[in-house]
Amino acid sequence: MSATGDLLVQIIDLAKRKGLKQKDLAERAGLSPESISRAKKTGDMHLSSLVELARVVGLKLCLSPEAPVLDRINQGSLFK
Repeated sequence: MSATGDLLVQIIDLAKRKGLKQKDLAERAGLSPESISRAKKTGDMHLSSLVELARVVGLKLCLSPEAPVLDRINQGSLFK
């Protein structure tokens, strides 16, 4: 699955745990339910749509380093 598809699945799963149906999630994000269905099938969605869906469930999309600082500290490789 694509990165976009993975993010979408995580957002939808969190919405379900919060009691939101996919239709309600879409509407609160200003999207049509069909756009989410299409994105699930294709694994592709505009970043702006993912940002809005994440916002609805209380998430924020952001980029982070592959090896976060804490991981590097724990591995003893921060200054290597």
